[in-house]
Amino acid sequence: MIKRIQFATRSKDLPESAFPAAWRQVVTAAADVPPEARPSRIAVCTTLADLTGPNPKHDGIGVEWFADPAHLERFTRWLETPGGLALRDLLDRIVDRDASPAVVADESVLRGPDWLERRWRDGGEKLKHMAIALRAAELTPAEFAQRWRSRPGQIRRPGSAQATVMIPDEARGLAYVQNHPRPRTAGEWADDAVNEVYFDDAWRLRTRRERLRESRAALPARDCAFVDSVLEGTGAEAIFQASI
Repeated sequence: MIKRIQFATRSKDLPESAFPAAWRQVVTAAADVPPEARPSRIAVCTTLADLTGPNPKHDGIGVEWFADPAHLERFTRWLETPGGLALRDLLDRIVDRDASPAVVADESVLRGPDWLERRWRDGGEKLKHMAIALRAAELTPAEFAQRWRSRPGQIRRPGSAQATVMIPDEARGLAYVQNHPRPRTAGEWADDAVNEVYFDDAWRLRTRRERLRESRAALPARDCAFVDSVLEGTGAEAIFQASI
């Protein structure tokens, strides 16, 4: 599947309390797109400040799924119609556009596909840990993607020849998804990696964050070749409540 991931940083003109409802209105509007261009699935994510901490990079994320490039292209063309332009105008009124990039990525479910299928079938709300990263300067996008695919949930200790799994079972989550940005004909995406880890209880999610923070603190940035921006340090990590 192809995903269009829209990050949202709230406009300073919009009260914080008003953002969740306004963001849901924007994201779910895609459900009314003509059938041939309508996303296969839509998820609305809003940041949970009590789990993420102060000053998260984004206040929400909208995710749309597409079956193939042709399906995504039909949706992209719809965005240029009067209905699509009206939706974009609504988006512009609630987010800081310069701080709200979109990424188009290939989804890779590496753990928990059966759980995810049930989750999509049942709907409702779930907890999701999301993190974004930039590649190390010496890596091409293709090299970065290959390293990330080969070392999911792993990180290299200083002086170690092998990557070591740092996340204990109780913090691994019920499903783990990597989203690899698709190649662009011009320019680069704002981010090189977006991952998602699903949970059904806050304790295990908090445990994951603590373990990741401990392991990253032990590493110089250059040893985090596939998470070069060191997620906690950039504020590019958040806990979201996701609903469909």
